[in-house]
Amino acid sequence: MKIMDYHHWANQKWFEHLKKLPDSMLTQKITSVFPSLMDTLVHMLKTDFIWLLAISGKEYEETIGMLNEFNEKLQGMSLAGLEKQFNEITGQYVSFLNGIDDPIQTITIAHPKFGEAKAPLQDLIGHVVNHGTYHRGNLTAMLRQMGEAGAPTDYIFYLYEEQALFAHKH
Repeated sequence: MKIMDYHHWANQKWFEHLKKLPDSMLTQKITSVFPSLMDTLVHMLKTDFIWLLAISGKEYEETIGMLNEFNEKLQGMSLAGLEKQFNEITGQYVSFLNGIDDPIQTITIAHPKFGEAKAPLQDLIGHVVNHGTYHRGNLTAMLRQMGEAGAPTDYIFYLYEEQALFAHKH
């Protein structure tokens, strides 16, 4: 799905941007949605992980168990480690989505508190991407509070870059 390609592209732009900053800035405490840039990235990664499990048909209890293991793995992870994890999760999304014949097929999500919800797969993927976009905006706001610029990751920039790469190849 092209929108998932955008999600990966935008996350990569952020990693490229964050690598240019001092490591201390990544964990600097700030008053925002999350206490630091790294905490925001971890939240984004865990959410991508949870939704991959959910759309793959994992039951809630199994998802929570797998999330707990994933949380342990992420403790104290470096920026490079988080980038590697994001890339691995993206690869799993690509593999999953490549095996889907019908992106509008209905997926049922069951949650003990919120109940059962049914939605087309493409809508749930849209939710994952929207969630990432929201928190990439948080990262920009956090960096601005620290006197730094964010990374421009609007969808239109992805389209321009994609078209430029296509034109260059042909």
